[in-house]
Amino acid sequence: MSLAVIILAAGKGVRMNSQLPKVLHPILKKPMLRYVLETAQKMEPEKIVLVLGYDSELVKEEVSDYPVETVIQEPQLGTGHAVLCCEDSFRDFSGDILILSGDVPAISSFSLREFTDSHVKNGADLSLMSTLVEEPDGYGRVLRNAEGEVLRVVEDKDATADEKKENEINAGVYCVNSSFLWESLGGLSSENSQGEYYLPGIVDLCVSRKRRLLAFSLADPKEVSGVNSREQLGEAEKTMRQAINRRHMENGVTIEDPETTYISDSASIGRDTTVCPNTYIYGETSIGDGCRIGPSVYIEDSRIGNNVEIRFSSYLTGCEVENGVVMGPFCHLRPEARIKDGAKIGNFVEIKKSEIGVGSKVPHLSYVGDADIGDGVNIGAGTITCNYDGVNKHRTVVEDRAFIGSDTMLVAPIRVGKDATTAAGSTITKDVSPGALAIERAGQKEITGWAERKGVKKRRS
Repeated sequence: MSLAVIILAAGKGVRMNSQLPKVLHPILKKPMLRYVLETAQKMEPEKIVLVLGYDSELVKEEVSDYPVETVIQEPQLGTGHAVLCCEDSFRDFSGDILILSGDVPAISSFSLREFTDSHVKNGADLSLMSTLVEEPDGYGRVLRNAEGEVLRVVEDKDATADEKKENEINAGVYCVNSSFLWESLGGLSSENSQGEYYLPGIVDLCVSRKRRLLAFSLADPKEVSGVNSREQLGEAEKTMRQAINRRHMENGVTIEDPETTYISDSASIGRDTTVCPNTYIYGETSIGDGCRIGPSVYIEDSRIGNNVEIRFSSYLTGCEVENGVVMGPFCHLRPEARIKDGAKIGNFVEIKKSEIGVGSKVPHLSYVGDADIGDGVNIGAGTITCNYDGVNKHRTVVEDRAFIGSDTMLVAPIRVGKDATTAAGSTITKDVSPGALAIERAGQKEITGWAERKGVKKRRS
């Protein structure tokens, strides 16, 4: 079948009490509208049209990397009017149009596929998705006759007391034959409490014109929970987080405490990896097999190999960690850090825009920035690559098997040759030859009788 998608994303979201458009509020660090767009793309439609309104330029900028067409709804006169604004975009389209809401981020492509397949199989002119909820307040009700046929959808604000007792709600997802859609939108009325053109009004028209109507009941109401408040935003994030964590556990990942583990939908984690409590894995992060992550670790947009251990309170962004690496606790890997096989990054170590070679060790209390560290290198405690002269950054190169003594200052640009050693406490400002020892210290001087002359012994007694 020919399928196109309309996504309604024009509202401000007054109950969010925010300057940010509602559909741009993040869930697991990603704007909720992006979830809907990505789900729509999985349906492989001929086109996606996005209806914008409040702060449209900001929303348009956020989704500029998606192949979508945008239309502006101005003024905003309801959901029916929003869809009508798209008519010119479908002049040459003949098929079915799937209508989604940009503030319903948890809907799955699996459920949408079942929905559209049912629409086609039953030859429906209009299909609407419904679901049963325990607390239907705020939602439009689906009203049926004694035979179970859908009669109409009534908005919560326009429902009578008896109608409000119904717990089958309109999920706000529709699949409509394009010719019937444009024909019926012209018949909508704004005679309601809001003075708006409600999209569910096409259900009444479908019934009155004796067109084929299908109501598809979704088993899990959480999939179609809309976000209209901060509380609902939190509930939506919890729903999506639980689904993501469940998927990883089904695929062989141990998550010790799912309630405190946050994983983005775009992250991948290998089998037999353990994710400890209070861990955050965001963005395009990939983690290999047999790793142990956490507790209290933050990883974003990073690649982690197999059999890696990342210990307590480590923070990684935009970096690459190869196989068998041990890291932490309390280490910080910044963008463009690359840690090669079998290396060790210890506690209170920060690495930025640097490569740490195979089997090399930076065990503790060091800063390595803009550096290329070879294989089998040992970086002693307190080592700092002094990479910034106040204007420009400069690189440090430490070749294979070099030994950098504790509290060494490497003033870049500088190169330490293979098998070279720097003595503890040295400030190295010149290149060090392979196999050489570089030492830079002031001579040690001892003043006898110091404690007695200064009264130190008396104060300490």
